[in-house]
Amino acid sequence: MQAIPISLLILLSLSGCTKAVEQPEQIRPALVYTVVEKPGGQTGAYSGEVHARREAELGFRVGGKVAARLVEPGDTVKPGQVLGQLDIKDAQLAVGEASAQLAAAKSEASTAASELARAQKLVTQKFLSQAALDARVNAHDTAQARLAAARANLDLATNQSNHTALTASSAGVVTYINFEAGQVVSAGQPVVRVAYAGEKEAHIRVGEAQAQQLKPGAPVQIRLWSAPQKVYAGTVREAAPAADENRTYLVKATIHQADDAIRLGMTASVAFSRQAADAPAISLPPGALIQQGKQTSVWRVDAQQQVSAVPVEVVQFADDGLLVRGDLPIGSRVIAAGAHKLHPGQKIKPMPYESFSPAAGGSSK
Repeated sequence: MQAIPISLLILLSLSGCTKAVEQPEQIRPALVYTVVEKPGGQTGAYSGEVHARREAELGFRVGGKVAARLVEPGDTVKPGQVLGQLDIKDAQLAVGEASAQLAAAKSEASTAASELARAQKLVTQKFLSQAALDARVNAHDTAQARLAAARANLDLATNQSNHTALTASSAGVVTYINFEAGQVVSAGQPVVRVAYAGEKEAHIRVGEAQAQQLKPGAPVQIRLWSAPQKVYAGTVREAAPAADENRTYLVKATIHQADDAIRLGMTASVAFSRQAADAPAISLPPGALIQQGKQTSVWRVDAQQQVSAVPVEVVQFADDGLLVRGDLPIGSRVIAAGAHKLHPGQKIKPMPYESFSPAAGGSSK
């Protein structure tokens, strides 16, 4: 037997004893922001837009081809004023057809009534059987039913003919138009938006903490961005019970004694009373938030440079970042950008985030 070289035996024994070496988790750099006290505190001012309290999107009650558009955006309209007109030819033909059907039904009903009267006389004279009389009665009832249906059909055709004109139900201002002459529209399709005359209000969006505190009737102060020196008193009229896709809540504030300087669509700043607005809040960069299911959180960095999620409540989306409330004392370090790329317990290499400085006040976006 040929001898195996000793060097080969050594290599085989070493290869059999070698274990796979686990690669350590890569430590990735991350921008870290240190929580500081926000100078001046929270102002509770939010930017929004002026709306009419009552607005409606109007559409034709029947479909057809638009013959004329009679208003323009910004036009003032009166109750009953025609805003648009459909081609009335088809409606007129439908009315004519229904009228002809009604005339035919009246003739059939008259004939059936006459035949029933003659049959009743013949039955009393024993010249006609009871079965024949029953047939005349049935024909008479059928003719009367057809007459009623024809009348209803004519009423429906007449109403549809009248609905070819789109009219304003109340006085207001046209704010949006989405139809032109020659366009074919369907029944109920919104083509005009009218802001009705009357009260005006400012619409804003607030965070979860503010939405819980703001109730209908809460006092507010409203300023126009075009004339910030004038302050209008107002009250919260409505607060949305559910958040939108951005986790904010719509709040509508009525503007008291609104004058002609307040025009629809203007940008307004709405400030709340200190009791509602001055909830303790922490200013963070806009990229610090993460969403874990229904919970909004941020990543906090500990002394071992590892991250852990801390639940927070969004108080305000400000022009310069976020205002949140949570277990983040002054000096806490949080991930400022790329938070969605991390996982709990991950170790990072902190890099200072210097692109953010908390401002004294803020208005919501």
